[in-house]
Amino acid sequence: MTSTYILSVRLRIRDLVVVLLSLLAAVCFGMAAVLQFQASASSARDLNLRFTLLWRLLANPRFGLGAAFDVVGGAAQFFALKYGSVPQVLPILASGFVLAILLEHFLARRPIGVGDVVALLVSGAALVVFLVVSPPASGHAIYVSASMAIGALGIVVGLATVTLLRPALAGHGRIQAMLGAVLLGVVAIFEREVGILWTEEGALRTLEHWELWVLVVVGALALLVVQSAFQSQSLAQVLPLVTVGEPIAAIAISTIALETPLFRGGTSTLESVAALAIEILALIYLARSEVRVDAEFHDGH
Repeated sequence: MTSTYILSVRLRIRDLVVVLLSLLAAVCFGMAAVLQFQASASSARDLNLRFTLLWRLLANPRFGLGAAFDVVGGAAQFFALKYGSVPQVLPILASGFVLAILLEHFLARRPIGVGDVVALLVSGAALVVFLVVSPPASGHAIYVSASMAIGALGIVVGLATVTLLRPALAGHGRIQAMLGAVLLGVVAIFEREVGILWTEEGALRTLEHWELWVLVVVGALALLVVQSAFQSQSLAQVLPLVTVGEPIAAIAISTIALETPLFRGGTSTLESVAALAIEILALIYLARSEVRVDAEFHDGH
């Protein structure tokens, strides 16, 4: 009886710790997004999609503070998922981008309507459903040939975005956000693979593997593209696209690279499709509403 009670108490404490860690991660990611958005939005527009933008941002205290929040949030997310389950953690983590948009509106003293708040909450909930019912990655297998193709594609898309396609994409924040989400999806694939290599061979041996350096290169390109998107549009138009697009891209890519099915099957397939449809509708509503509010705000000034 006593041992059962002690076990029950320990489980409750663990669940509480998981919730607190998830909340910490959500708040940190939200703060990081707002600070990085402010830093990027205040940078010169002629730096859009240029590596010089990253050098300027590294010297910006707001961007540095945002990066610190990202590190703390990443650590909190890691331990939350280590000790808790995906259904426990994801609903709280998904609130991060909602908190970020609400905080940015508050700091900028821009109004946000009830409909927008509802759309944000619906978008977050739909994202949670989609992630929870998606199939997990397949074991600890690394499919080298497929991974090489995915890595090469990520590098080509990233480099093309910041070089050949730069004139056409300059100022188009939503397109930049979607491309950034695709690159972050590639990053997520290689984060998994580097994690596997680290676990199996250790940190030093991981430095010898090409997967780590693909992760670094594509990660830098993704950072540049996302920060450039922050320059071009409001946070409410960009951040949801990045937040929602990243896991969708990662899951789609993992279907090719990791032989992971797109859907679990059965009712989970219907739930995934419905969540995506609701997500898209919520994002469309938010984008149109943000354009209208921005126009009214600027007309009033």
